[in-house]
Amino acid sequence: MDIPRQRKNAITAYLVYVAVFYIIIQGNIEPFFSYASTFGLIGHLLTFPLYWIGLKIHTGEKQWPWVWFTATGAFYFLGDFSWACYEDWLNIPMESPSICDVFYLLNSYTCCCAFICYIRQTKELRLGTTFLDILISVLAIGSLLFHFIISPLINNPSVGLFQMFFHANMSVIDLALFTGILTIIWGTEQSQFYTKRTLLLGLSFFLCCFVEQLSLAIEVYELPIALFFEPLWTIPFWFFALTATYPDEDETDEEERAAIHRTWRKPLQALRVGLPYLLAAFILISVGPDGASKNTAFSLVLFLTSIQALLTILRYARNKRTNPANNNSQTAKP
Repeated sequence: MDIPRQRKNAITAYLVYVAVFYIIIQGNIEPFFSYASTFGLIGHLLTFPLYWIGLKIHTGEKQWPWVWFTATGAFYFLGDFSWACYEDWLNIPMESPSICDVFYLLNSYTCCCAFICYIRQTKELRLGTTFLDILISVLAIGSLLFHFIISPLINNPSVGLFQMFFHANMSVIDLALFTGILTIIWGTEQSQFYTKRTLLLGLSFFLCCFVEQLSLAIEVYELPIALFFEPLWTIPFWFFALTATYPDEDETDEEERAAIHRTWRKPLQALRVGLPYLLAAFILISVGPDGASKNTAFSLVLFLTSIQALLTILRYARNKRTNPANNNSQTAKP
């Protein structure tokens, strides 16, 4: 099985699909434009050959995460398939609760199962120096989601109980997956556990969370950009499928792993250090100092960020004081 060639063909096919989809949207090409939801199913179908490769190259216990990831992609496909049938072929507007919502909920739950299976098989997680960074980032993202997504839904009288449960469910699961992303990417840094699969999986989870919350934001604020993102709704699941075609970490060549570590260590470390400050700055810009001070979660984020900044300054001062002492002791040796 020539996996690199199949992987390259899959990438080319997906890029062609996205390009053709945008041409259809921009050119308003009929009848495809009127059946955009149906045309979007092609993006799902392009993922399943990759899932099949992943299920064949992973064996035993290591196959289970990819079984769940395949189920994740299948449930999302069934949700979009049901949506396309109602919207494109039956001309019946979708209203919650619907069969689509059931498949989307199953998709989110199987995604969590896939992540749990994967992280249980991940070795040498070290979170000592990254715990506070992860805590601040997750708390900031969670409070922003509640403030800008969940709270407007709660205050909207037209949103029913099931819709509220569905949207809150998606946000909570996305927050849990975001926590897992940071745990995998930053918790494996010290042990040089970076591989193409680890980084791709982190990107896949990030895209999954981003796409779902973007969809909610479009619905909450009635943003006129949904059609522009139509070709991209399947991209997280395509990345999950692409990730499945890479071997397990313990099968990755040591030199390849070290090379990836050398390439990505500094950028990801800079992201880990800078993300809490970027999120704190975004909170201050979006709600203002007065609004942040009146919100308990936002206030806690700003407080923890200040603590983190103070600890960083103290750590830097201690290292600067220690390094000259070490240099002097080395020069004093005969």
